[in-house]
Amino acid sequence: MLDIYLVQMGVVSNDKEKNFAKVRELTANTHKEKDAPIAGLIILPEMFATGYLPLHPESVAEDFSTKDSGKTANFLYELANQTGCAVMGAGIAKNTLQDNTNSKLLLNRSSIYLPGCPQEYAHYDKRHPFFMEQGKFDAGNKVNLFKIKQWNIAATICFDLRFPELYRDAVKAGAQVITVQAAWPAARIAHWKTLLQARAIENQVYIAAVNVAQDAKDEKKENAYGGCSMIIDPKGEIIAQREEKSEGIVYARIESAPQEEYRKKFPVLREII
Repeated sequence: MLDIYLVQMGVVSNDKEKNFAKVRELTANTHKEKDAPIAGLIILPEMFATGYLPLHPESVAEDFSTKDSGKTANFLYELANQTGCAVMGAGIAKNTLQDNTNSKLLLNRSSIYLPGCPQEYAHYDKRHPFFMEQGKFDAGNKVNLFKIKQWNIAATICFDLRFPELYRDAVKAGAQVITVQAAWPAARIAHWKTLLQARAIENQVYIAAVNVAQDAKDEKKENAYGGCSMIIDPKGEIIAQREEKSEGIVYARIESAPQEEYRKKFPVLREII
């Protein structure tokens, strides 16, 4: 089993400390028992620390490789220790592999930290940067599978959701759970819901998708976010969600046996995995 906590939150643009404080507030009741193994998985929205997309993203870009490499990395490490959970935080990373020709300065990265481990446990770079990102952000080029409590998990970020081949690549690699960290607009929230369920159904995986909450005063703005964070089972059924646009935790405990049984009973992936 795996406990999943989606942190649906409003994000303050260019104010990391306020956003860190909000995450601490919302996860305050997520604590492990003494000497227990990893308690679960906490998932934060896309660019939760800075907002999407800062005017000058290079000015807030960080290194996520260790707890001491940047403010956001240090925060993710501290949150993992405080809650006893693995923590996924998506942010703006410096592209250390740029080759001065075709590579760009930045990456839209999902970074994972574990309790007691000062090194970044795993990361994923968004394979499909959104239109607004394409001038400064490089695309990732692979699925990075990581394991939490015997679960094979693959990360995706926002606009990736529109590319089903990416999700099929993750399932071919062995993914049982696929996460989505997003800053998805309210104007296209119907697409969000439909595509999330489609990705779960066609790949018979659990989908854990967190979006930025929409502030009521921003409802009429073009860039207002839609919330609707949700956890979906391999049959495409929503097992936990936050339909309202307010801040809060979406929680579910998932089990591997129902997924395994369903894949055997309805083997649509037989020629694939």
